Amino acid sequence: MARTNYQRGYEVERKIMEQLAEQGFLVLRSAGSHSKIDVLGLRRDRIIAVQSKRTKKLSFSGYKKEVTAIQSVIFEYGLDNVDFELWVWVDRQGFKKWAITGQDIKEKGAS
Repeated sequence: MARTNYQRGYEVERKIMEQLAEQGFLVLRSAGSHSKIDVLGLRRDRIIAVQSKRTKKLSFSGYKKEVTAIQSVIFEYGLDNVDFELWVWVDRQGFKKWAITGQDIKEKGAS
């Protein structure tokens, strides 16, 4: 039986949760939401908010809408102290990651 898009998205979120937990974060998942944050990691020294995506072929330009929405959240709520990131799971390649601030987007090391 073929997996649904929801199931594939859940699998990506679980991978994110595992990576953050390995780094010592308390991890929360926003199940079934369409919010700007899919996974939230809390640690004494850092808060990380991750928007996750999954694709077969990476085209970063396809995520400009999500990046703009995240930047709007940063401005609207004054969340400069939260690290917002976009993690895209590319089939057969793994994660591609970007750090998002109110003014900038920077690619991070993949894993």
